[in-house]
Amino acid sequence: MKKLMMLATALAFSAAVAVAQDTKENAKDAAHQAKETTKAAGRKVGREADKAGDKIDRAAKNTKEDVKDGTNKALNKADRKMKKAERKLDNSK
Repeated sequence: MKKLMMLATALAFSAAVAVAQDTKENAKDAAHQAKETTKAAGRKVGREADKAGDKIDRAAKNTKEDVKDGTNKALNKADRKMKKAERKLDNSK
């Protein structure tokens, strides 16, 4: 009877160890998957940040060009008005 109890205890202990090992493996797999998911999310955030930076660069470049075009138009308009005023002044003499 004592041997039977020892055998039953050993069997229960072995089953507990096997369950613990399975739990450990499952936890390890879950941690690995979480790590991979986090890395993928980080890469995606990096790509999105790059896209946003590119958009900002394009917007800044377009704004610079718009300001330059507006300034040139204003200067041209002022130059035309000045020439017109000079012609009027010359014609009035």
